[in-house]
Amino acid sequence: MISQHQSLDPNTCIAFIGGGNMAKAIISGLLKQGHNSANILVCAPSQTTRHNLIDKFNVRVHQDNTAAVAFADVIIVAVKPFVVPVVCEQLSEVMQHDNRKLVISIAVGIKHATVCQKLNHSPKVICAMPNLPAAIGEGLTGLFAGPNTHDNDIALAESLMRAVGETVWLQDESQMSTIVAAAGSSPAYLFLFLEAMEKAAIKQGLPKETAIKAVLHSAMGAISMAINSQHNLTNLRHQVTSPKGTTEQAILAFQDGELDELVASAMACAATRAKELSIG
Repeated sequence: MISQHQSLDPNTCIAFIGGGNMAKAIISGLLKQGHNSANILVCAPSQTTRHNLIDKFNVRVHQDNTAAVAFADVIIVAVKPFVVPVVCEQLSEVMQHDNRKLVISIAVGIKHATVCQKLNHSPKVICAMPNLPAAIGEGLTGLFAGPNTHDNDIALAESLMRAVGETVWLQDESQMSTIVAAAGSSPAYLFLFLEAMEKAAIKQGLPKETAIKAVLHSAMGAISMAINSQHNLTNLRHQVTSPKGTTEQAILAFQDGELDELVASAMACAATRAKELSIG
């Protein structure tokens, strides 16, 4: 859908409705990329949350969600799924007089049509599913835009999310549940696997600091190789796996434990839950 990537204009004003973990991850990523904190507003009902955001990021804050409309070029709705319809209705009352704002919903399971409807059938709506590594500019965001979405709005959403990582555009909104399973939730899968490796290394006698360093740096190196290699994952694995060697024995143990089936089952559970949370 996107032919070329344009950098995010540092003067773009971005408002977040909600100051939870994902909002903070995106804010952190934007600031690391040089975005001006004065051009970021977070609307949150909790005074504690607002004070924490000021202390951590030096961004603007407000307790009223509708303040986002007057401030921002882009409004990112980053609240719990069941709150999204209420927030959109609040925004729609103000946006009747200013329908130029692009609204990006990052709530799991909220359908594009639901957000559009609650915003008085606004065509300036995009649904997105970023993941937590956005905080360090290494995120992956799945995006979906309706057929009536203007190219300028698509380009703006692309430039914003590319400021905190890579993006993929979905042709079918039903694919968003798979993006949740494959990208949104996957950092936790990897952390769990690395935890297991760390525990095993310590149990086999490595000091904790050495075990952590060995596991994390090896994982980082493997991911970097995969990203930069022309080979697919299967070929890369075969390059490391010498016949009758140590790696082969570990791989056989994983295969005997039906790792592929376990991963598929876990991702299916994540995707199913994303569909269960779907509103609209």
